[in-house]
Amino acid sequence: MYTLVLKSRARSDMRRLHPTIRAKVLEKLEKLCANWDEYPKKALKGMHRGKFSLTVAKDYRVLYSFNANTQEVFVHEVGHRSNVY
Repeated sequence: MYTLVLKSRARSDMRRLHPTIRAKVLEKLEKLCANWDEYPKKALKGMHRGKFSLTVAKDYRVLYSFNANTQEVFVHEVGHRSNVY
């Protein structure tokens, strides 16, 4: 099982989200950490190279990276898809 680490930007983003969306984001991240090997991962390109995208509630995205050695997932950004990319 992977450990979830929220970067300062992600913590700030989470505070701004509607409570319903925030709960969905946290639920999806917990599923990702618990089922790491089975969860599909979407790698990003360009300026977000090295990060991955997780879709939540159709219009929200979580940008994250991970370290397989320490089994940690680092959340960098959370927000509406029009603002994250």
